[in-house]
Amino acid sequence: MRFRLLLLIPLFFLLASVSWALEIVDLSVGGEKGYLVASWRLSGVPFAQLDEALRHGVPLKVGFELRILEIRTLRRDKEILRHQVIRDIYYDSVKKLYFVQFVGLPELPRQASSLEEAMEMAGNFKALPILPLYRLRPGKTYRLMVRCVLTQTITPGLPSRVLRFVFRSGKIESDWVSIRFKL
Repeated sequence: MRFRLLLLIPLFFLLASVSWALEIVDLSVGGEKGYLVASWRLSGVPFAQLDEALRHGVPLKVGFELRILEIRTLRRDKEILRHQVIRDIYYDSVKKLYFVQFVGLPELPRQASSLEEAMEMAGNFKALPILPLYRLRPGKTYRLMVRCVLTQTITPGLPSRVLRFVFRSGKIESDWVSIRFKL
């Protein structure tokens, strides 16, 4: 009996440590109206776990970290830009709607009837302006790097400890995805 218990405990921790396969797909760059623009989709989102947390009043922050590097030979790559794009998702239990707040933009939160629709608004970008093209030099090679961090912002207290345990410390990160481009 003890031997079985000793075998089950590591198996439990191994299963608890498996991370979700959150990833950024279809990353592309281009130029539009004098700006470098990027497009991508977010996939592998654990909708069931996030929906449960949202319905318990735990808002979700969808953050994207962007970096542009100038690739140089025989020297370190030069960082041109480091930027964050943040979207907040929360659930209104009275209206039974999800709201997506575009942090930093002067607009009202957008409504969605499902978490999938809200995540599509928050996690899928088409022609996002990143920086003016005049800041990049023609003929040079650059790398755009993007990653996503989903964070559940939980207020202190006993229920938050339980929710944080259930929802893996309140943070899910994707790997960095990059694309090389030249002007």
